[in-house]
Amino acid sequence: MSRVITTIQAAMFAAIGQQTKISRNGYSIVFVEPQCGRNDLSGDEGRAAAQALSAGLNIETVTPEQIEAYQAWHGAIYEQRRIAEARIQVTRPHSVERGCELVPANSVRLIDGWGELVDWRVAYMEEYHDPAATNRIGGKGAYCRRPDYARIDSCVTELIAQHPQFAGARIQDNNQRDAK
Repeated sequence: MSRVITTIQAAMFAAIGQQTKISRNGYSIVFVEPQCGRNDLSGDEGRAAAQALSAGLNIETVTPEQIEAYQAWHGAIYEQRRIAEARIQVTRPHSVERGCELVPANSVRLIDGWGELVDWRVAYMEEYHDPAATNRIGGKGAYCRRPDYARIDSCVTELIAQHPQFAGARIQDNNQRDAK
């Protein structure tokens, strides 16, 4: 993040209750009234400076203490969201390389509250024979694949053991567990 944006955010933090307020989700500071067409601060330095000026904030008077106070608040909020909104995502089946071949698997991904991938594992799909399924030549009996939930659960356990701060992460399973 640029120094100019950080200075503007510090000015916004110092003006909470006057020209600014905490956003509805609690993770950022927004203008009470829209500035230059938006309530949140633009990522573009020029537009952000125009928003601050329009709101009556003087970024020239921001002190190092105000910047430090904003950064302390932002750091705590950033970490809170990173942990509290984390999820473990089980993907739909996709192909992964195993040796020299592509095989179907599910990925088990630990994603923090900001959408960043923290760690991941691969759970190869389980192969089984279904005598009622139609095979490629139209006959009965086919080899099919389904998610290996024992391995998926093991991957989840491994991820949480490796990253215990995310023990409360919700699981987002993109498979239909009851489908074959």
